[in-house]
Amino acid sequence: MLYSAKFSMSDPLSILFGSTARVKLLRFFLFNPSKEFTFDEISKRARLVRRTARTEISALEKAEVIVKRTVYVDQPGKDKKLKALGFAVNKKFPELQALQTFLFETAPIDGKNLLSHLRKAGTIDFLVVAGVFVREFEQQLDVLIAMKKVSQAKIESAIRSLEAEIGIEIRFAVMTSDDLLYRVGMNDKLARDLFDYKHQILVDKIGVRDERHNGSYPG
Repeated sequence: MLYSAKFSMSDPLSILFGSTARVKLLRFFLFNPSKEFTFDEISKRARLVRRTARTEISALEKAEVIVKRTVYVDQPGKDKKLKALGFAVNKKFPELQALQTFLFETAPIDGKNLLSHLRKAGTIDFLVVAGVFVREFEQQLDVLIAMKKVSQAKIESAIRSLEAEIGIEIRFAVMTSDDLLYRVGMNDKLARDLFDYKHQILVDKIGVRDERHNGSYPG
């Protein structure tokens, strides 16, 4: 395939979308615009092998989308922080806002993708999404999951896998189905903080909708 000569490697846009790994890192940085990360944090959270992460970080730095920063990281068992090299979004990048919007709109942040990851964790009785999944960034919770038998480790692994794919932190809570029904019936703070605002129920095998409307503990 031939490309116009004007899209040379000196053009940032010709560098940006060169690989899946690069897009993952772009989302990682642009969805966390106020944070700085060490190389180890980046490779771990984006789930990239170190060699690939180093190559793609170098490309993004060359494109001037990210810049080097000095960061200070905690040392286990010590009060003094360790000075280290970090990276952050270059907020002076001319097309930063447009790029953020484009990458968010094209990110697989949807219920179908979430469900495909969560299936590995077991049978889901109830699943509701809010926050980033409905473009409401000030909400405290993005995902609430209920299962008859909770496997916290498997749920967390599934969520972290999705985070690595889309490049954004997902705030989630998981509980037993009985606990959720009790909370909804009592109309406790977690239920109010979630259901009183924009949300989307994706799975409801235990009648949470009915409990919200007909619960014996109106709050």
